[in-house]
Order: sequence, then C-alpha cells, then structure tokens
Amino acid sequence: MTSTCLTPINRSMARLAKDSVAQDDIKVTIFNPTNITELADSDELYNAFESGWPVVISGLTIPGIDYDYYDKLPDWVIKDNKWIAPWYPSDVRKRDRLRNERDWSEEQIDEFAQKHRESNTAWNNFFAELMPRYANATGKSVSHRYNMLVENNLHFDELDGEHTGQEQQIRVLTNMDKQRCRITAVGPNIEQLYNTYYDEFKLWELDKEDPHTFITEMRNRCVWNDRNWSHFHHPLHYITCDPGDIWLLNAQWVSHQIVFGAKLQVFEADIQKEQMLNPELVMAERIKNL
Repeated sequence: MTSTCLTPINRSMARLAKDSVAQDDIKVTIFNPTNITELADSDELYNAFESGWPVVISGLTIPGIDYDYYDKLPDWVIKDNKWIAPWYPSDVRKRDRLRNERDWSEEQIDEFAQKHRESNTAWNNFFAELMPRYANATGKSVSHRYNMLVENNLHFDELDGEHTGQEQQIRVLTNMDKQRCRITAVGPNIEQLYNTYYDEFKLWELDKEDPHTFITEMRNRCVWNDRNWSHFHHPLHYITCDPGDIWLLNAQWVSHQIVFGAKLQVFEADIQKEQMLNPELVMAERIKNL
C-alpha cells in the first residue's frame, strides 16, 4: 500500500563514490523504499541518523510541495560563488531579503510565501510519519537555499547560541532541482579527526564542556587551517542525489562540502535527548566522551 504522505517517483538510487583509502571509515546509508511504510519508525532509520553519518532516501517525493514551482525559479548565481544565508521563515514574513536579493515584485513574493506555507505543512506531515519517535521535537521550520554553489569549503556547521548540545538538531534536506543532481562530499567526523590530530594540533587544549567553541576550534585547526586542508586533503566520499532525493546529516559532527547544488529545501527541528533511541549520542555527550 502506498503511503498517503510519500509517493514514489523514479526508482533511480543515489550514487556513492568512495574514497579508495577511507572506504568504510566514512559511512553513508542509502535507503530505496517503494513507500514510507517500509522505513517509517524503524530502528534502522533512527540508528542511521543518530550515528551522525549521512542518510539518503531515494525515490520518494513529499505530497503538498510544489516541485514544479521551485524548479522553475530562475537560477540564482552569486558573484564569486559566495555563500549566502538561507531564507528562514522570518525572512519570508519580513519580505525584505526576497525583494532585495531577487528583485521580486510583491506578487512574486506573495506566491513564494504561499508556496512556503504549503511546504511547511507538507514537511511537518512527512516528518510526523517518517519519524514519530521524534513527534515532540521543537523548533520545527522550513528554510530555502536556492543560490547555486560550486565546491564550497569542507566544514562543520557551528552550534549556534540557541542550542546547548543537549538536544539533537535534525536537518532533512531535499533536492528541489528537477533537472540536475546535487553532489555533496562527506569526510571524517569529529571523533576521527580528534583521534588522528590530537597531538599534532594540541587538541587537548580544547574545552570539551563547551560544545560551541569545541566544534569551531576543531574546524579551524583540522580543516580551515593554514595548510589549506579545506580542499583536497581529507578523504572524501561523494554522494550524488537525484532530483527529489531526501537526505539527513548531522552537519556539526561530520565534515561536509557542497560540490554542486542549486535548489534546496530544508526541514529543521530540535530533538530532545530523551526522545533519542541512543541518547548518549547527543552532541554535548559525544564531545565530552571523546
């Protein structure tokens, strides 16, 4: 029986190109279900996500999202391949960034705001069906990343001031571009870098009681250093996601890099520690236990 929440599209599967040395040291889980009931609320899915490594779900779309509308948005190329902050719900409400960054008319902004509301409802329904264990997650929101990026720097996402690390942030992403794949490189996680470079970069100096500065310093010392390790140093696996593919990633735990992508929509939420199948894997505890 096909789910009322997710419907299948083409049966192609995300592709994974593995680094010849790292092989299984960098882990990527790819699911290719025919419907959501094969995957929803399964320990296999929860364990894969809570491990921190990328999880890809191929071949399913989310009813209620107007893929055609987002796909037809004109390509947005920013000078010098500059990264730009996503459009969050507050940006959609305030309208200024949409007006100034895209030079949209009020009618175009109205239409985008309506599509955003539809996407928000669709994502919440999808998340509730796929991961009911996390039903009480807080801070649910949908953001938009539509500027084209080509090979940005390898990095960890920072832990912002609104989070303590005692909650698990989840980001579920989907490729809204119906014409082009999205390619992401994933590298070593924080634990692997910490163990490898503990002496060389004096990582014993880092305060494991403060996950905010710890993540930032791990990035600065082990990736964004004066040896230019943000490119072509660490082993990388390359994930190619087809139009409509969905994936999850703990972007604060696993180093990653956008190789190419143009139109992306992201659902975010904060999972409380007690909701997790493996609560010891919440970010703050992981760092303390290194």
